[in-house]
Amino acid sequence: MPQNSLLPRKYQERIAEVAASHNTLVVLPTGLGKTMIAVLTAKLRLEKVESGKVVMMAPTRPLVLQHYNTFKSILALKDEDVFLMTGETNPEERRHLWRTAQFIFATPQTVRNDVKAGRVELTDVVLLIFDEAHRSVKEYSYAQLAKLYKDQARAPLIMGLTASPGGSKEKVNEITRNLFIEKVEARTEDDEDVRPYVERTRLEGVKVSLPKEYDILLRAIREVYNEKIARLVAGGFLPKTYLSKRMLLESRSVMVSRLKTSSSAGKGYLYGALINQAQAVIIIHAIELLETQGISVLQMYLSRLRERPEQGRSAAALLKDPRWLFIEEEAARIRSVGYPKLDKVAEIVKQQLQSKGDSKIIVFTQYRDTIETITERLASVGINSARFVGQAKKIDNEGMDQRQQTEALKKFSAGDFSVLVSSSIGEEGLHVPDVDLVIFYEAVPSEIRSIQRKGRTGRTMPGKVIILLAEGTVDESYYYSSLHREKVMRGLIASGMEKRREVTPGESVRRKTGTLLDYMQDDSGN
Repeated sequence: MPQNSLLPRKYQERIAEVAASHNTLVVLPTGLGKTMIAVLTAKLRLEKVESGKVVMMAPTRPLVLQHYNTFKSILALKDEDVFLMTGETNPEERRHLWRTAQFIFATPQTVRNDVKAGRVELTDVVLLIFDEAHRSVKEYSYAQLAKLYKDQARAPLIMGLTASPGGSKEKVNEITRNLFIEKVEARTEDDEDVRPYVERTRLEGVKVSLPKEYDILLRAIREVYNEKIARLVAGGFLPKTYLSKRMLLESRSVMVSRLKTSSSAGKGYLYGALINQAQAVIIIHAIELLETQGISVLQMYLSRLRERPEQGRSAAALLKDPRWLFIEEEAARIRSVGYPKLDKVAEIVKQQLQSKGDSKIIVFTQYRDTIETITERLASVGINSARFVGQAKKIDNEGMDQRQQTEALKKFSAGDFSVLVSSSIGEEGLHVPDVDLVIFYEAVPSEIRSIQRKGRTGRTMPGKVIILLAEGTVDESYYYSSLHREKVMRGLIASGMEKRREVTPGESVRRKTGTLLDYMQDDSGN
């Protein structure tokens, strides 16, 4: 039995009993104690297989540290029995600590690199836990490690944890296949054994109108974009009817494949298509930045395109286009025009703090440049906030190392500041008690990311989520798409992940907003 006063719930014990004997995927709504299930499973497993190791992996360092502290606290582990393994630890020290510790917590990239380098072996690992197991797709480290583990370990047992396995049977099957899953233990908020522990979260979409001053600039960017797309459609690389951003991105692989089999005479045509595709990707990103993030963030993007020496042939050619020069000039002309989402964020946060002065609020955005504009706007109205980003450094934008991330979360939890403005690194798994409000600065098309963001509130008390939507933009289509996909995913879980009506590509949501790009369908891709 765990050594502190945090007693496990019945459903946690039932799931752990299954997971201690079978490769198990645990699908449980956010805030219902997946880590406790991992603790219970580890304890049961070590009672069955003595002198083995337990390894728990998570995709981000803050989350790895959180699991390290939780296990250490609940099981009252000694320092010498538990090892927090990161890329910052000296490789020889990692080799030594891996051999001596019984509980190891790490990112999958660190474990994979050490296994491949021969510094560590998975032979004695009797339980390998994959947190945020929905990442076990394609070439992510989880899938590679599961196979290495199955081949190396003397007594392998795998456990996957996720709140959001995906909105299709195919994706769930890929996860279970890659992790060699034998049992799926799934619960929804409506299941009888978890219902007493569920706190309800209220969701609200708040629309804002783009400034009229954006109209000329948007028309100019769309004109260039539609020209590039028309050429790709004419070349047979894109469909004539509906088009998503995902289709545009994937078209490149078709062109590259044809290049490998084409004669020299046909290669020029394909190189031209590759240039058009690359330019279209640059342009559609510019449109999304302007519409969903505002003119200041677009200007930073345009400046980096202009200043980057390694920009490549496609970008270099686009920057010489007189129409692109006009776009840069028009963006500079309206640079002082305010963006309504910034004002709306400040308004919503002020209202929340007026109604509850000690509120904790998280604002999510996927762009670091936007994080800076949000913190500056909040500071201008006297609201204390802090950013939360990953370690990687960007141009003119410093990352945060593990120590800085840990300190920021500690101060936020303690109430030293009211608002945490976070990139995607804060979406997965981080537990900050009593978050009152989560704000999406933009909608996201992925049901997994949407669920993860929303899961930061409503954990110990009722919560609220507000999603900001720029009218007539991709924000709206992403919003309705993710809602639909969440509904499908919940139905999939509720039905035991066995029965699901297949949805054809593009069927999920096709809402006409009036000002979407001429060639764009509402994007429901991940």
